[in-house]
Amino acid sequence: MERMNKCRYHPDRDACVVCQKMEVSYCQECLDNCRACTDPCLYCKFRQGCVIWELCRREAKKRCQEKKGGPEKGKKGGEG
Repeated sequence: MERMNKCRYHPDRDACVVCQKMEVSYCQECLDNCRACTDPCLYCKFRQGCVIWELCRREAKKRCQEKKGGPEKGKKGGEG
């Protein structure tokens, strides 16, 4: 499948990683800029073994919290 080998945001670039949940591919720039986690706010059964999540976990969680408009849940030493 030709489409799977190209980046979702940059179709002229070869993909280096694939989101297993959404079956979309991303280039190195998207991975480096943490644009590759398709939907960090929803459950993903692939997350435990996901390269994208491992490299972009902090940024993805931050984006999710900004989207929800609240502080990160379960954060230790947070406000009371």
